[in-house]
Amino acid sequence: MVTSLCLWSVVLSLDTLTNEKRSKTLIDLASVGSVNPYLGFGAMLAFFSLAGVPPLAGFFAKMEIFLSALSSSLFFASTVAILSSVVASYYYIRLIKTMYFEKKRENSFIFPVNRACSLTISVAVFFLLYFFVNPYLLLLLAQKMALCLF
Repeated sequence: MVTSLCLWSVVLSLDTLTNEKRSKTLIDLASVGSVNPYLGFGAMLAFFSLAGVPPLAGFFAKMEIFLSALSSSLFFASTVAILSSVVASYYYIRLIKTMYFEKKRENSFIFPVNRACSLTISVAVFFLLYFFVNPYLLLLLAQKMALCLF
């Protein structure tokens, strides 16, 4: 949830001269890392967390889901979920490549981020990094939520 909040805040704050009256596309992510390093860093952390890179919060969530499925003897579902996660990771890393290594269009100018989006991205990035340092709070919350289901 924190990762999605961070990612959608970044996407919604990508206002340029060319996409004011249209929806945002993947081309709008091109060179965000060099034009606005703060937005690029927030999006990069969110994409890495969604991909399940080990120290971030997304890894712990995926690991708990996979371990729970395997302990319940759902081997086929676990295999499909793990393979789907690998394929999705390719696409997330491809978006990071677009943000940092694609050439910027000549007429793209990213407007400054408003205060609400900036605060939302800051809090989300803080929690993504905090769960890197102290994942036990996240694991405890996930365990309590899982126990509430039964």
